[in-house]
Amino acid sequence: MKRMSSLAYHFGVKLRFYPSSKQKKIIKLNYDAQRFVYNSYVGRNRSNYHAKHYLAVRQYQAMPFAFSALNSYEARLAEEVVTNSELLAKPKNI
Repeated sequence: MKRMSSLAYHFGVKLRFYPSSKQKKIIKLNYDAQRFVYNSYVGRNRSNYHAKHYLAVRQYQAMPFAFSALNSYEARLAEEVVTNSELLAKPKNI
């Protein structure tokens, strides 16, 4: 099967659709669900970053001058991420 980039011409079709009010509600519901899943993954990646930082600091406690002090929120977040990382690996678990 040929790829689009290997073809000499690229053709496209522009369509305009006018959804009914019921269809607009369904589209909005699906978009909101997609946004929720995306934001959940962004939050999960941020918490993974903080958990890795926490574990690195905990590993190198012999050098307190190299890393900033951790607050209780970061410590609790790192422990939570480590315990729930496998559970949140699939979107249906979010």
